Formats: sequence, C-alpha cells, structure tokens
Amino acid sequence: MNNAIISYLGENKPNLITDITTLLTDLGGEFSGVTFATLGRGCELTMVYSRDDGLDIKKIKKDLEAIETCKNGEFNVKLFEFNTESGPTTKITHRIILSGEDKKGLLHKIINTLDENSAVIVRMNTEKITFPEHTQYISRFAISVREDNAPKCLSEIVKVAGEMKLTFRYETS
Repeated sequence: MNNAIISYLGENKPNLITDITTLLTDLGGEFSGVTFATLGRGCELTMVYSRDDGLDIKKIKKDLEAIETCKNGEFNVKLFEFNTESGPTTKITHRIILSGEDKKGLLHKIINTLDENSAVIVRMNTEKITFPEHTQYISRFAISVREDNAPKCLSEIVKVAGEMKLTFRYETS
C-alpha cells in the first residue's frame, strides 16, 4: 500500500470535505486518520491517503487544487512512509476534558504532565470560548496509557487541574 499525507488549510466552505473526499475516492484510493478543525472562518483538514498502486503526488495535488471550493486554500501532499497499522499507542484508553479560565502555560503544563506519566496523546483539541465577562478554555485529550500507569497519570492531571482551578472530567475507553 502506498500512502500520502494530505493537508488543506483554507477557507471553510459548504461541501468542502465532500468535494475533497469525492475526488480522492474517484482517483481510486481511500483515506484514514482524518482530522478536521474549524479555525474561525478557516479550517484545517489532514488525512492519510492510500492506494494499492503508485501515487502521483503532483497529479493528486493539482487535481485537489482544481476543486472550486478549495480555490482560496493551500494543499500539501507528501509521501507518508510511516506504518499506518494500528498499534498499542494508537488505542485510546482514556478521554480527558479540562476546562476553566485560560491561564498562561496551561496547555504546556497539561502536555508535560501527560509526557512525564508515559501517556501518548492520540488526539488533542483545544478551544477558547469568549464570553462578555470571561474566557473559557477547553482542552480535550484522547490518550493511550498503560493500565498500570493510568492511576498515577490521572492523579497528576487532577493535581494540575486543582492548581490551575480547572474542571476535570475523564472517561475510559
């Protein structure tokens, strides 16, 4: 299987994802590991695209750039030589949500705590929601952590949440 990583950064428009995935399907491939995020009026889309036969990166990029809904955006298409098979570090074991007022160094402190406790971040999403009276910061993490490391890891995240006056919630997968 030949893999490419495709990313798009540009204006978020109706049918954008449909148009991109239709073209890629029509080219005979399939996609996985798809992430999409709205960034104000813009968006970011990233995916691994696979085909059994060879990949013509230049043609794929040219075809994608010709899509009308993507005209104001930028594509990056590169060969992706990493193994896309699922492994132990891609299995989500816990989902963690932290929310509260935004504070300097908040995200770094959370990520550092996860790293120190041998947790692998599988997916991460953060957003700031601004209200007239305050700003709410929400961080969501899907992590993979070994069963024997999980209690200590979660305990350390609870400490961070307490120090930074954050609401903490988690669930196991």
